[in-house]
Amino acid sequence: MKVKDNQHEQLFTELTPAEAAVVEGGGSFSSSVFFDDKETTRSFNVRAGGSIILSSDTHNDYYGWSRFNPSFYAAIRNVNTDNKNEKAVDVGKRTTTWTNVRGGTYVIDFRDLRDNIYVHGPITVSYS
Repeated sequence: MKVKDNQHEQLFTELTPAEAAVVEGGGSFSSSVFFDDKETTRSFNVRAGGSIILSSDTHNDYYGWSRFNPSFYAAIRNVNTDNKNEKAVDVGKRTTTWTNVRGGTYVIDFRDLRDNIYVHGPITVSYS
């Protein structure tokens, strides 16, 4: 079977972030968050120059969405050096990406104001 020049590219762009990370030699895991102050993911290894993608579908109240708490913060943190890079993430279905990451063992630290409005929902972390 003959493959067109752009067919490999097309197949690659149809992958989800988690599938693409595995193809590129990384991995992914899914979890859920539930925090009012802070929470941390499990650790994972990223190659030098790699990427970390956080896919989240969060809510900020037991009843859906609160206008008083529309975002939270997610920081990738190298567990060996304690260096971190933090980004604001809007509540809802979002994708947050860190590129050209220094290699090493990482976690994602989540933080929010302690205000009795909890951030909760499923997340997927993909890394390569």
